[in-house]
Amino acid sequence: MQKTLSRRRLLGLGAAVGGAAVLAGTPAGAGAATRPQDAAWPTRIELPTGFHPGGVATDGRSPYAYYGSLFGGDVYRVDLATGQGKYISPDLGEGNAAAGIRLDCQGRLFVSGAYSGQMRVLDVSTGQTLATYQMPLPGATIADVALTARAAWFTDAFHAVLYKLPLGPAGELPAADQVVTVPLSGDWVQGGEGEVTTLGVSPTPDGGGLILVHVLDGGGLMRVTPDTGVARRIPLGGVSIPSANGVRLDGTRLYVAQSDGIGVLQLNQEGTRGALLTRVTDPDFDWPSAVAVHGDRLYVSNFGPRTPTSTTPYHSTAVPLVRRFTTTHS
Repeated sequence: MQKTLSRRRLLGLGAAVGGAAVLAGTPAGAGAATRPQDAAWPTRIELPTGFHPGGVATDGRSPYAYYGSLFGGDVYRVDLATGQGKYISPDLGEGNAAAGIRLDCQGRLFVSGAYSGQMRVLDVSTGQTLATYQMPLPGATIADVALTARAAWFTDAFHAVLYKLPLGPAGELPAADQVVTVPLSGDWVQGGEGEVTTLGVSPTPDGGGLILVHVLDGGGLMRVTPDTGVARRIPLGGVSIPSANGVRLDGTRLYVAQSDGIGVLQLNQEGTRGALLTRVTDPDFDWPSAVAVHGDRLYVSNFGPRTPTSTTPYHSTAVPLVRRFTTTHS
């Protein structure tokens, strides 16, 4: 029997978010990306049939990207120089997923388990699971993860909380009873029962706060003080970001995966203000769900069709980092 996922179980990586499919207020100079010139590295990476990718992670040092599957939680590693890949973590079975993923400098992959309510940590060399944390809130749906100097932070798509995995001085993983649940407050508005409210998360450029994708009211960003959970809406000059999902920070630029492109935002160091610089599109995009940075490229994980099955083909798309802009928006 083919595996299928309902919209509710697909975490809202686009389907449940709904709304407009464009970045409101896109500058007139935005358009399709120019392809990377290095023909030796592929710009289209074929992923396994039926894989249904969620998140993607790179470490910037080795030429690999790691893709997480929403069908079973397996992780697939790709050599970016060749496009060839292999599984490093097996399918965990029905009810498991690897949505948002991040790689740290110790070769550990932090995985948000979506509707399983789990957070996992893997060794990328062996694929071994180093730790698993089960969140007790009913219906906990772990959407994404961000790493800071002393913690891993996970979002919950359906609850107004953050989950903090405190790390020891040398990066030691915490015991299960040391996971901290931080309620969100301030400007935070939570959707109704079963309504996706947040997905992607990133540190601020200065590392002092967190940036959360807030999908209500047309889509926007919130800056959260980590230890208190107080959220403040980030003014974006009147721009909204509908259908936003995964985000990735590169310096002071935030790349936002949306249903039909990648929004590029310029932030200040504190992450309290932002402005739209441009928006990247590409004919090879198929509902971008997440994005990672490696070298001079963005690697985009394509969510694919709304009704995936075990025979659906999937791929990832590489486009250049945006270096110059002919227009700005403020």
